[in-house]
Amino acid sequence: MAFPHVFSRGASRLGRRPSIIAVGLAGAALLATCVTGASAEGSRPSPADGPATAGKTINAHLFAQVAPLDPPGPLGHITALEGPAFGPDGKLYMVHSTAPRGRPSVIALDVRTREITGIHQASASMYTSLQFSPADGRIYLTDLNGKIDRMNPDGSGFTNVVSGDVLGRPLAADDIAFDRDGALFVTDFQGTPWKPTGWVIRFDPDGTRPTLLMDGLAGANGISFDPAHSALWVSEFRAGRTDYLPLSADHRSVVDPSVGMYGNQGVAGFDSNAVDASGNIYQAVFGAGKIFVYSPHGTLLATIVVPQTMPAPQLLTTNLVIRPGTRDGYLVVGGDNGGFVYTFRALGLGDAQSNGGGAGG
Repeated sequence: MAFPHVFSRGASRLGRRPSIIAVGLAGAALLATCVTGASAEGSRPSPADGPATAGKTINAHLFAQVAPLDPPGPLGHITALEGPAFGPDGKLYMVHSTAPRGRPSVIALDVRTREITGIHQASASMYTSLQFSPADGRIYLTDLNGKIDRMNPDGSGFTNVVSGDVLGRPLAADDIAFDRDGALFVTDFQGTPWKPTGWVIRFDPDGTRPTLLMDGLAGANGISFDPAHSALWVSEFRAGRTDYLPLSADHRSVVDPSVGMYGNQGVAGFDSNAVDASGNIYQAVFGAGKIFVYSPHGTLLATIVVPQTMPAPQLLTTNLVIRPGTRDGYLVVGGDNGGFVYTFRALGLGDAQSNGGGAGG
């Protein structure tokens, strides 16, 4: 999620308002070490309202609070999370995009105990996604400031993989997906419908040899492979659509692309997405507190909704993951109350693509 660009629309246009009740968490430093998350009962995700059926609205269920309401900053008085992915250790890793100085920007949630561990601090970065590479098992982080970083799951071995101009211009690296060989497919969050300059770029597994796969996009954001790894689903935040990009056999070019789905999202935007083993596309709608679930043929199968039960709006639905081999869905949600993880029951089983194509799960 490209937060500076989104919030330049103005807070009121995203339906935000100052919190009526201060949500001051005494444990503001809870992410510096292991602490216990907010929810209490059980360790399995709640089944929401059962498996989704055609046209059904499904209420997600609060699972844990993983971050407090951040202090006021350039983006407003909000908390934003992104990039959930299961690691090889079974923990759910994510980025705290608005973490203030001194708090971890990469955290891990133990879904059995709801303990939260701080992994890495990067006060100068604006991380917008996190995935595990199937090539080396390491965490890869896209930074909206134009970088891609890499580290081990425990935070050690931190290094920069991509920085500076890419193909002759700065890169607004937003989301990332991996193919089976570990090549990186990255969205470049630039452009509007009136000046579509966003890109999709392929990098070799070591971050070299960038190849332009697609241009002319209006805020390229979410990116996921289909189950066969033969095509990409790419969302355009500012165009309110998800594109279908079939790939050549070597994954170095796009063949006969088309628009897959449009959404009437109003002042919100199409953020990150995920694909289950049945090929269904889960499209996060930032600023609306919901996920659209589409079939590969574009049929809206279900809408997953975050109930607005908190003192202030909690609408920043940015990204999700379905744990491989299960129907256990996890959704990261930010807003005016802090950062939270919600659960839902997915339509299909999770696989590598519902986990960003990575090695975790």
